[in-house]
Amino acid sequence: MMVAGVRGYASAHAAVNSLQTNPVGPLASLARASALGAVVALSCWVSILTRQPGSLSPVWIASGVLAGVLITSARSTWPGYLLVAFAANVLVRVLYADTWPVALGRGFASTLDAFLVAFALVHYVGDVTNPARVKRVAYIAIASTIGATALSGAIAAGVQAGFGTSSFGSVFKPWFASHTLGMVIFATLTVVARAQRMRLLGAPGHRIELALSVVLTALTTYAVFAQSRYPLLFLVFPPLLFGAFRHRFSGVVFGVTIVSAIAIVETIAGNGPFQLTPNIGSTERILLLQVFIASTCMLALPVAIMLTERMFLARRLRESERQYRILADYSRDLVVRIAADGRRLYVSPSATDMLGWDPGEFAGPRMDLVHPDDIAPLTRALQDLFATGGSSTITYRVRHKDGHYVWIEAHAQRVPGNENSGEQEIIYSGRDVTQRIEAERALAENQRRLRAITDNMPAFVVHVDTEERYTFANAYTGMVMAVDPATIIGKRLRDVLDAPYYHEIKPHVDAALSGRTVTFEIERDFHGKNFCFQSTYVPDVDNGGIVHGFYVMSSDISQLKRTEQELSLLARYDSLTGLANRFHFNERVVMAIARQRRSLRPLALLYLDIDRFKQINDRHGHAVGDVVLREFAQRLKDSLRETDFAARLGGDEFIVLVEDVDTPEVPELIASRLLAAMQHGIATGTAELHVTTSIGIAFCRRVIVSQDELLQIADATLYKAKAAGRNTCRTAIVES
Repeated sequence: MMVAGVRGYASAHAAVNSLQTNPVGPLASLARASALGAVVALSCWVSILTRQPGSLSPVWIASGVLAGVLITSARSTWPGYLLVAFAANVLVRVLYADTWPVALGRGFASTLDAFLVAFALVHYVGDVTNPARVKRVAYIAIASTIGATALSGAIAAGVQAGFGTSSFGSVFKPWFASHTLGMVIFATLTVVARAQRMRLLGAPGHRIELALSVVLTALTTYAVFAQSRYPLLFLVFPPLLFGAFRHRFSGVVFGVTIVSAIAIVETIAGNGPFQLTPNIGSTERILLLQVFIASTCMLALPVAIMLTERMFLARRLRESERQYRILADYSRDLVVRIAADGRRLYVSPSATDMLGWDPGEFAGPRMDLVHPDDIAPLTRALQDLFATGGSSTITYRVRHKDGHYVWIEAHAQRVPGNENSGEQEIIYSGRDVTQRIEAERALAENQRRLRAITDNMPAFVVHVDTEERYTFANAYTGMVMAVDPATIIGKRLRDVLDAPYYHEIKPHVDAALSGRTVTFEIERDFHGKNFCFQSTYVPDVDNGGIVHGFYVMSSDISQLKRTEQELSLLARYDSLTGLANRFHFNERVVMAIARQRRSLRPLALLYLDIDRFKQINDRHGHAVGDVVLREFAQRLKDSLRETDFAARLGGDEFIVLVEDVDTPEVPELIASRLLAAMQHGIATGTAELHVTTSIGIAFCRRVIVSQDELLQIADATLYKAKAAGRNTCRTAIVES
């Protein structure tokens, strides 16, 4: 309540902050304390001089002045100020003829209430001039003023009652009233005066006008209080309000001060309108005077506050408009205000740089400049915005003055109009996004081409992020997996793939997410069909080296694998008989000899050919010979154990490798089975031929040096069988 007079006044706000925070030197502090002591002493003397019977002063000025000084001073200076103020209080009271105990008690009480009010405001509010805290200032000021003056009044009344100079009630009531009024008026005026400093004398060029306004207020007040015939108190308010209107706080400070001084002096002298009230004593007249002084202060201060706030807000509005104009005029974006009828109320100068048109050429709706394809969407968007409010982003094309079209992205918002009450406007900021649109189109085209390429590749093309979620999958992926590729986007690998397959590729996934490229082959069944894939996982690494996932390129190599298998068969197996060929035999016999060296177990080799096969070819032709070879090979396979290995070396020469034998009886048993099987004729389609075979067996208990040695032994034994008349077998046992 006391300091509300500086609310909204920016200069006062800054000045008080400066007074509270800027440190002062010892000499300056001493000078200020001395000046404060003089002011307090003078104000105490003036207040005491205005006492009426019953020890009543109309306004106790000193406490209000001290509280205002403390509020606008650094707290480090408070002890000195309080000590000087207390000393001045006591000195004046002693000089006025109060006893020392009474002077000390009343001086302490008068200093205490100022300290309590100042402490409460500074401690609980802080900056009392901050407009955001005005309500808190009012509450704290009212509560602290009432509490402090009541406490100081109780102390002062108690001291005087204790020494028998006055009763408690006769001291407490006038003390509470005069100190409360003094705190309300003079604490507020002190804060304003200290904050305004030289500005309190008025703005340069208006100081004479301020002085004349004060003189007018003084003359009017004197005219009202110098007579006692008419109740003309209302005449004081017009010049006082005029001063507040014209000079704001300067007019209030000087006006209220001069009105209070004249009213107090004349009332004490027995003059003024308060003398017209019959049957009241001097105490009641002083109370009426206090109410009048408080009324002048409470009437003038709100006017000054309101006008100052209005001036401050107007200044801020002008500054905001200036800044907005600067931003709009010098922004590279196109700033436009559109009325409901389509008129452009404002077009920023950037229209020339962006579109080649002068802002004045955009005054009308100018839908003719909008691309034909964009007129309907733009019109609909503006209508929706006017109808529903809010904001919207609109992208459309506008024809440049040179003839080409410019893409504009406009962020539009409906706002209240400022020309006609109730009308709405749209303000939008438009940016040239032609390059971005072209880049997006080029990107979309590239993505379309990439999609066309990947969708028609016979391979999985997939992207997986760091959480193992699918972010891209081509059409081939969906075709093989029999799903729509869009349905797996966002799903995790483990949710799409079966558990065994996921666990098989998991190490490769981890390797790719760690930044390594991996390539591997894997077999997988999809809907009953077996596939073999060669997969490459390539990490998705940005320029900073951060992995954001990995790319998968999995090619179906099933046909290649089948071809490889066929080539392997052709390379190792005889195409006519299906038995292993010489190349495959050489591989097996080398491994068999190596195993014999490790196990030291016997090894047997059967060497066979078809008796008189050349005559069969010469007499019946090679086709019949091929039939004989195929049938002989089949009967040979039927005579073998599962672990035995048979091969066709070429022509009618065959060979059987037998391992895991301990006696010659095992290979001889195989030979006898084959000899018995060959006793049956072979149907060739034209005739049934009786075909026999000769077999040479090499049974080796010692380690064979090489396959050539083993073949030589078996071949020599075969010739012994032929020499014995064919259709028989002979065995050579190699012991050492």
